[in-house]
Amino acid sequence: MPTHAPLVIDIAGLQLSRADQRRLRHPLVGGVILFARNWQDRLQLTDLCGAIRHLRRDLLILVDHEGGRVQRFRTGGFTHLPPMRTLGQLWQGQPGGDPARSALHAMRAATACGYVLGAELRACGVDMSFTPVLDLDHGSSGVIGDRAETVLEIGLQLAVLVAQREIFEGVEEG
Repeated sequence: MPTHAPLVIDIAGLQLSRADQRRLRHPLVGGVILFARNWQDRLQLTDLCGAIRHLRRDLLILVDHEGGRVQRFRTGGFTHLPPMRTLGQLWQGQPGGDPARSALHAMRAATACGYVLGAELRACGVDMSFTPVLDLDHGSSGVIGDRAETVLEIGLQLAVLVAQREIFEGVEEG
């Protein structure tokens, strides 16, 4: 029966320190989450992910990267993605416009955003993004704000990147 390592930990810098290596080797560690402090450029990120893989092939490499104000990697060939509320606004369409056409346009845009996000992360060695794919914008949450997602999951799947469905009780109401 396989064992599962339940801990996801972070690292402090742009490369693995000896302390990072020691902690990542611990059998209870199952993944490492990256933040903006772990980013310099695409080559450095790819090298960092490679060093993590060299240390332990079974570790998941994760990031909370979704566009808008929550985009950890913003330069060096990473596409600037809009806040996901923008995609929801596409879905709503123009007053008096064709709702079916607006919905189709929004679905295509969300799929494209998800694909770009996923493909760029996968190219650097990232396995999973905590991109919330089910947040709904009811206008009352100060926490979700312009992070409301639509159907990015389709694009993420096309890019072979795992999407994490985040559910935070009590966040849906402001």
